[in-house]
Amino acid sequence: MGPVEQINFREQVEKLEAFIAGQKPVESEHYDDEYFQGEWREGGNSYHIETRRKIEGKNPENIKEIFQPKTVLDVGCGPGALMLFLQELDLDVHGIDFSAAAKQMAPEAVRDKITTGPVTEHVDLGRTFDLVICREVLEHLTVLQVRQTVQSLARYTSKYLYVTTRYHPEPESLLDVTTDFETDSSHVTCLNKELLRTLFVLEGMRSRPDLEEKMDWKNFGRVLVLEKVQ
Repeated sequence: MGPVEQINFREQVEKLEAFIAGQKPVESEHYDDEYFQGEWREGGNSYHIETRRKIEGKNPENIKEIFQPKTVLDVGCGPGALMLFLQELDLDVHGIDFSAAAKQMAPEAVRDKITTGPVTEHVDLGRTFDLVICREVLEHLTVLQVRQTVQSLARYTSKYLYVTTRYHPEPESLLDVTTDFETDSSHVTCLNKELLRTLFVLEGMRSRPDLEEKMDWKNFGRVLVLEKVQ
């Protein structure tokens, strides 16, 4: 790396550092009944079970077919809709969410399988899981919390990670980060997709672009699939 490239990279680091310094974590109380089921959600995108069933479409069946897991952990599971749909497919499913309101809203069939706790910290559940899911969660965390959650997710899985989040739409460098407040006031972090991938690789995971393509059947470009290096 030449002197010019070194200066440019230093500027990128300084920009990221300033962004991180200005971030504040979103408190769990933000994710209440109004957040999950309020009228502010465009297009009827609420967390009522039958609404979620329509939105999920063939996702639950794809998850079972593509990953073939026996045990699943949904980190940041919210009110547990996906957990319910996977349990209906005879999978052993558990969840973690730091919102007490989310657990209270969850269907009775899966409510007791949800642990209330931070996604940033590893909770000892007494085992690892064939598949760990973390969908539309990381954008709600600060950059530092994302790094902590990546470490936690890698510890939970014995084989696969299936992650979706919102990314920086037009990153100019690996370290570019932005927000997505227009969609959701708690979307505080949108990383470069390849930076997030790199963070998982540094935790002993390897990319599975073949499975990413299968899971991204809606072509949103938000899917990451990684496999634990044995």
